[in-house]
Amino acid sequence: MSIKTIAVDSRVYARLAAAKQEGESFSRVIDRLLGKASSAHTGASILRELSGLPPLRPEDARVFLDVLGENRAREPW
Repeated sequence: MSIKTIAVDSRVYARLAAAKQEGESFSRVIDRLLGKASSAHTGASILRELSGLPPLRPEDARVFLDVLGENRAREPW
């Protein structure tokens, strides 16, 4: 198996560290979380699968909602 080095924002690192289980490597936690997200087929199942993650910080949630609002405003419904 080859090893690659990636850079992540410190906030992403903190979220990954919080999601990490005892004895689990960062590679394994990323693989586990990606596996959960990719196997989900509905919005509700995605939320259920990601429920083990720590909640978004208020400032991150605000950014997320702002981006959603901008995308909806540009979309010709």
